Amino acid sequence: MATAEPAKLDGKGRVLIPSGMREYLRLKPDSTLLVSLDDANGRIIITPTGEKKLAHLIIGISDKPGSLARAAKTLADHGVDLITTESRSLSRGASAEWRVTCSADSLRDVTALKKALLANGATRFEHHKN
Repeated sequence: MATAEPAKLDGKGRVLIPSGMREYLRLKPDSTLLVSLDDANGRIIITPTGEKKLAHLIIGISDKPGSLARAAKTLADHGVDLITTESRSLSRGASAEWRVTCSADSLRDVTALKKALLANGATRFEHHKN
């Protein structure tokens, strides 16, 4: 199977994923796909999630060693099922941001999660449902 094939965008902005790729990834009608913009490289990334309900978290953290690890441990302690993550420095040595896509079903108590993250050094917490 080819790992890159041309595809066209139709008049409604839809892209048809080639049949060989759909079969290889076992995609069926109504499969949930996460579409991400990689603006640094000018590309779109499509990732099968296997989840029907997704949640997006934006967590502000310090841009210092160990900050991301503390936030990750807090999510793990609360049973959050991560699907994709991306972290970036906003101000070198001062602030950073961690964007998390997770299974919405794994977020049992968002209020307790927010409280724990802030207690462990997070500076901001946003929660968005799909």
